[in-house]
Amino acid sequence: MMLIMPIYRFKLKGKIIYAIQTIYKDYYKLYGLPIIYYYIEDGEAVEDSKAKYILIKVDETGEKIETTDKIRPGWIGIPIINLTEKPPFIPDDIIQ
Repeated sequence: MMLIMPIYRFKLKGKIIYAIQTIYKDYYKLYGLPIIYYYIEDGEAVEDSKAKYILIKVDETGEKIETTDKIRPGWIGIPIINLTEKPPFIPDDIIQ
């Protein structure tokens, strides 16, 4: 069974941030250490109603990643949760 964590999306200082939380196992004695990876989108933002899924497809031609409002057969669909504000555990200075 595959567990897909959602991607969190929020706006900060005019940019869009995508963040995903995962658990880092077996890091010395810190078993279950939560880690957050994030991506800052510099380009033109997709509107919230269209940003419901990140679709990923890997085939012989390479990797394809898209933001869309629906899933498609043959693609892995990761749900996006659009937040109204930055979560408090994300530092304010991630955007300089």
